[in-house]
Amino acid sequence: MHLMAYILDTTSINMKKTIKLFWHILPLLLLCVKVSAQSSPVSSGGEASGSGGTASYTLGQVVFSSYSTKGGYIIEGVQQAYTDVELPISLLAFNATVTNNRQVALSWLTVSESNNQYFTIERSTDGVSFSMAIKVKGKGDKTSNQNYDAVDASPVSGISYYRLKQTDIDGRSTYSKSIKVNITASEGELSAYPNPTTTILNLRITDAVSKKLIYLIYSIDGKLIEQQKISTDLTAISTSKLINGTYLLQVKQNGATIKSFKIIKN
Repeated sequence: MHLMAYILDTTSINMKKTIKLFWHILPLLLLCVKVSAQSSPVSSGGEASGSGGTASYTLGQVVFSSYSTKGGYIIEGVQQAYTDVELPISLLAFNATVTNNRQVALSWLTVSESNNQYFTIERSTDGVSFSMAIKVKGKGDKTSNQNYDAVDASPVSGISYYRLKQTDIDGRSTYSKSIKVNITASEGELSAYPNPTTTILNLRITDAVSKKLIYLIYSIDGKLIEQQKISTDLTAISTSKLINGTYLLQVKQNGATIKSFKIIKN
């Protein structure tokens, strides 16, 4: 009996020591895995970092919270849910080419379409402000490659920009990157004569009225001398009041210069 009592007493003492040792080392174990709370959640994938470590993730958000205990911390981590949004189209290519008859041929290729209602070709002369040029009906829901093409029969001369706008049946729209096209004016379409000139300079432009053009005359040091709308295919510009010298004549369309001439006044 005495032996049994001794064994039980010894076991009780050892268990108490073990429990006491466990509570001493627990804070050290918790401190080893401490990650401080983020100042703001991070989304889209990568690493969520805190002062005490990092956690890698793919989508959604990772949030860490820390709670102080006696001598340690309790760490919580949460992976928030995410929504996988299906894009209305998957655009593989968008191209613009100037044809021999000075039109712009546009083509694009989609590899999939979801609820695609229509496309809009938008055009700009400055790459910032765009307006609709052509509208093309979409093909709805497709999982195979779809080819589209359109022609801008009345492009602007000089540099212009085109972009593709896609609109789905819910009215949501997405845009492609813009592409640049340069249509240089030919001598037959736009000419200024005689040069040198004395009293009259003739400015001839094919289909000038529909193109909504203006002309500007600058001195050689860049001072604007005259600016007028071009209302006929043949415009007679008086140069009688100009002193002899060299001038710059510019023809512009929607703010973009489509042709420049160096004019000599004798």
